[in-house]
Amino acid sequence: MSKTQKLYIKKYFIFSIKTLTFFLFVYFFFNFINQKYLLSSLTKFTFEGIFIIYLLFLILPILLTLRWFIIVKNFSKMKFIDLLKNIISGLSFSLIFSTALATDATKFIKLKKEIGYQKSLILVSIDKFSALFLKIFFVYILMIFYLYFYTQISFYYILFLVFIYIFLLLFFSKIDQIIIFLYKRYLIKKKKLDIELILKKTKKDIIKLIVVNLLIQLLNICIYFLIFFFLQNNLTFFKLSVFVPIVELFAQFSFLVFGVREISTVYLLGFFNIEKELALASALIYLFINYLVIITFYASLNINRINFFKKKNID
Repeated sequence: MSKTQKLYIKKYFIFSIKTLTFFLFVYFFFNFINQKYLLSSLTKFTFEGIFIIYLLFLILPILLTLRWFIIVKNFSKMKFIDLLKNIISGLSFSLIFSTALATDATKFIKLKKEIGYQKSLILVSIDKFSALFLKIFFVYILMIFYLYFYTQISFYYILFLVFIYIFLLLFFSKIDQIIIFLYKRYLIKKKKLDIELILKKTKKDIIKLIVVNLLIQLLNICIYFLIFFFLQNNLTFFKLSVFVPIVELFAQFSFLVFGVREISTVYLLGFFNIEKELALASALIYLFINYLVIITFYASLNINRINFFKKKNID
């Protein structure tokens, strides 16, 4: 089987899965969601609430760009504003194609022009893996606290989870060696690249990366907290601290499953006795404000290009 055929089968498989999940989402919506209650939940939301969350949401792309800037600053001469434009373009494609991989692809294509294929691939991988692992740690530690304070689970089970957490920390401390092994074993075979040097430079900024990733998590939790506050639901900040990072983890698979953020929001909030309609309303409000923020940034950062096209049309 040729590479073209394999690529076609892969694309067809992903398209089939997304199509299937789309129809499942539609079926779920019309058969298990009370549309009147959903509409009444959405109409509860005030313009004041949208504006406050919108202002808070504006910080998120800046933090995402800051995380990317910390990783690439030792290898690229691109300015922060250029990286922000690139991130916004990636987020725009992510919303259009419903996949988080679009942002990574946009970053890779932009960076590849300056520093080459291999270095770009390594840096995008570091950004992806570091964010993913730190998200898992964040979820895991909060879940341990949640199980201890909110459930009747055995203390020995909690102790077992703590030991697993320590193991994960040790695993993360060796992540650079794991990445080196994977690249040398599977990706970089012919050309030798000093991956150790790249990871060594990046590792110096690990504290900065942890702080920025923590701020991103806290910001997302605050956004959801305000959404439920304006929906007149008293879901605690601590419970949302467990729920939101898990939704963000599921959202990484949006390239395969249609509406994964919305579905996971409805499913996970069921554990906190939140009605399906209210949970779906929160996910739709989050999506709507996300669109507003991306459109705002895209228009602001490309104002010169927009004016150019206007002048060209006038001429």
